[in-house]
Amino acid sequence: MKWFGRRTRQANLRLPVFDERGGAFAALRNRRILIYWPHGLGDFVHFSYVVPLLDPSNRYYLTRFGDDFVHLYDEGETVTPMYSGEAAIGDGGAFGARHLGLDFRRLRNREEGLVVPEPLLDRIREANIDAMLYTDYPEHAGGTRYPYHTKARSLARDLVSAERLQTFDLSRPLASSLRFDAPAENKQAIEAHLRAFVAPSEHLYLIAPGGHTNAAKTWNFSHVVELAAALRARDPLARILLIDERRSSAMDVPDAPPTTADLFGDTQMPFAHILTTIIHAAHAFIGVPSGPLHTALAIGGRPIAGIWLAHYPDWYDEPCASAVALVGPELYRKRLDRRAASLDRPPSLAHTIVPFRDRVPNATDVLAALDALSS
Repeated sequence: MKWFGRRTRQANLRLPVFDERGGAFAALRNRRILIYWPHGLGDFVHFSYVVPLLDPSNRYYLTRFGDDFVHLYDEGETVTPMYSGEAAIGDGGAFGARHLGLDFRRLRNREEGLVVPEPLLDRIREANIDAMLYTDYPEHAGGTRYPYHTKARSLARDLVSAERLQTFDLSRPLASSLRFDAPAENKQAIEAHLRAFVAPSEHLYLIAPGGHTNAAKTWNFSHVVELAAALRARDPLARILLIDERRSSAMDVPDAPPTTADLFGDTQMPFAHILTTIIHAAHAFIGVPSGPLHTALAIGGRPIAGIWLAHYPDWYDEPCASAVALVGPELYRKRLDRRAASLDRPPSLAHTIVPFRDRVPNATDVLAALDALSS
């Protein structure tokens, strides 16, 4: 055995490794499959819509370097989370090999040598894993037509056999395989922290203004502060919390709301558990299309205002009855609303969209949207 960097034991493991191309994965039956998913939190949510379509003869496990996201699947069905032992999001490079030693560009649906650190190696062996899926989760940017118009549906077309897909009514919203709930002990601890911030009689407003993978998603922080002030002015019971794993210098301004990092930073709880628990407790949710918004849309049940500045909503989430999408001018300037995935869905899959062709949606627009959803 060799030791690398952080003195973590490495070992070689050989498994057939599949990607989404060529239909080879869709043909697998009666296998124990590890899904390596080195993607963002929103992609973890979107994959939960693909899971119920996968062939039921296989047993599925899900992992990445970053157990904070893998924990989203703790209370789900069909897929078993498999932990890397590393909470922070990464690519495994700190353990001696990026992405388990695999290069996605070289995958050919054949046996590959993996470099797997402990404790993940033991967990793979204990589960008797005999195949692996590693997909780069391609982004078609609105170029695929109904019924494969969203990112998740397009992937499902590659991972599920055509015969099996024909057994589903794809004109209806797909159902997530997740319960979006934390294990009872963690949930109680998170709720206790939350009660110190917001009383049962008060209203918790969640705001997720940033997109970690694409800065163009981000809602200007001046709008966030303006919205916080407007919410407090009209709702004396309002308590406002920003969803972010960290605090940026932009937030160090007068009247800036606290963040989840401020409130829960000392709990050592997985971010996925914190996120799902506070969404269930929220009076309303406002956010750009990053992981927290995608999670809130999948959970539903409360007014949700999405602020879409760089992507078009039809390409990503299944429709949510309690949500409205405020769409900014850059999308219309680039004619993203005219791409295939934005044009040909049936009414059963339509989103509620409010277009802003001349300016970025502001705090007043968000309040109007929340009022319309609550009426």
